[in-house]
Amino acid sequence: MRTRNFSCTRFLAFVILLVPFPCFGASAPKTKLTAFEANPARQRAKVPELYTAQFKAFRSRKNGIVLDARPRQEFANAHIPGSISIDERGLLRLVQDYPDRSTDIVVYSNGPYCDLAGRRANELQDLGYAKLARYQLGLAVWRAFGNPVETTLDGFRRMYAENATVIIDARRRADYAAGTIPAAESVLPGEVAHAAADHRLRYYDHNTRIILFGSNRGEARALADEFARNSYANSSYFGGSYQDLKRAKFFTERKPFSSNLEGLTR
Repeated sequence: MRTRNFSCTRFLAFVILLVPFPCFGASAPKTKLTAFEANPARQRAKVPELYTAQFKAFRSRKNGIVLDARPRQEFANAHIPGSISIDERGLLRLVQDYPDRSTDIVVYSNGPYCDLAGRRANELQDLGYAKLARYQLGLAVWRAFGNPVETTLDGFRRMYAENATVIIDARRRADYAAGTIPAAESVLPGEVAHAAADHRLRYYDHNTRIILFGSNRGEARALADEFARNSYANSSYFGGSYQDLKRAKFFTERKPFSSNLEGLTR
């Protein structure tokens, strides 16, 4: 299986002295910003931008919407949890779904050097939306800072067909042994560091594309958090359940080989 390397590390080499525009009532920024706050490629857009701490605070309030400006296939493969694809939903439909022009909106795309977020945010501003911001650091830096991302059913199906992704089963070991997706490895919470040293992940570098699934979204998300904190920046989790995957009928369930279970104690 070939691995795919995503160059997120170049965004972590900065400590930039920039002052971002405050948004949504954020407090005045510090004079000196860390790499977690600064944007190394500020763009001349009409819409102000958020650094990562502000963006996380916005998401935690849950009183606005986050829009993904990338193509729908990229959104399907990986997106910030809870975000909405502009390309998939359509701009006209978004305007119909959110007619209140005072809705708090943050737009993101692929990273500091991608202009999709700025272009889409400008379009929304031209349509009358007044409370807009960009998370210009985007998905690449979000992942590089150890935050999980989500994959849709279409994205999972496509990555499975490409045969270039490590698949991780986050369900209980007994459920995994009873039947799983072909070639899936079993990793449980607390095992990521061990899996990196044994047969499950030893032969893959930290930029390998990894997708996790569980009995439910929460189970997969919890393990995805652990993968992200262990510097697997190209990992994501399926936003549904294993039963959703089975119903899609793009694989034939099988029991894992004995080699897959070797050394697993739980």
